Amino acid sequence: MVSGQDTVQVDIACLDCHQSGTWFPLSDIPRFEHEKDTGYKLEYVHAELSCVQCHVGESIDAFHTFSVKGTDCVSCHQDVHQNYWGSQCETCHTPEDWNPGQAYRRHNETLFPLLAAHQSLECYLCHSSPGMIPSIECQDCHSSDFIPDLGSHSGLNDRADCSTCHAPTRWNQILAINHGVFFPIYSGEHQGKWNSCSTCHTQSGDFQTFTCLSSGCHSVSGMNSEHCEGNDCERCDGLTYPRTGVDSDDCYYCHPQGNTSKCGD
Repeated sequence: MVSGQDTVQVDIACLDCHQSGTWFPLSDIPRFEHEKDTGYKLEYVHAELSCVQCHVGESIDAFHTFSVKGTDCVSCHQDVHQNYWGSQCETCHTPEDWNPGQAYRRHNETLFPLLAAHQSLECYLCHSSPGMIPSIECQDCHSSDFIPDLGSHSGLNDRADCSTCHAPTRWNQILAINHGVFFPIYSGEHQGKWNSCSTCHTQSGDFQTFTCLSSGCHSVSGMNSEHCEGNDCERCDGLTYPRTGVDSDDCYYCHPQGNTSKCGD
């Protein structure tokens, strides 16, 4: 007989589990099928356990009733969360690996995958109450980093999409991969033409402001000579190149990809 909280009675002959010549070790191919006969499937780590790790008894007869405390996880595993997260252990743990690292893999199936620095955080730092799904907006967790620097983010408000420029590796890292959305510097004619962000962004912390006409890149006199012949200056999409007072916004208007694709030579 097999019994537990949900009692299941099964007739089991000795040779269904034992070999005819010796009681131990048990038969390599027992006729007893745990999932079929009890409804509880043994898989992954559970399949590697010996019977006595789940079925205990102080006597031979008691042991062979195969009693168990229950089939819930907490029947065998201590709930170190003290029921903080409820009884649905499978939300974060699986028989494949009780290690909570499994939770991170499942988290990556949500709208907020845990990448880089986020992966090393304790669950409680974001999920401050059981079952609560916190905001996935950067500012709601990083306000102490973001608000003091808001003034240097020219043209942005406190609900801007931080991930356009910042990576989860560290808050002060600017995402190079996204620069091509605004102006390609890792491909095309500007690849390898700069040494650091400050080559073009000369105002510290202000990445909305840039210059094309300093840092040894393009000189005003050189651009004047290239775009004007005497009093005759080139026109592009309604803008005439100014013979005096040209600025970087003028450059960007005609060359938004850093080449001649918009207005030609």
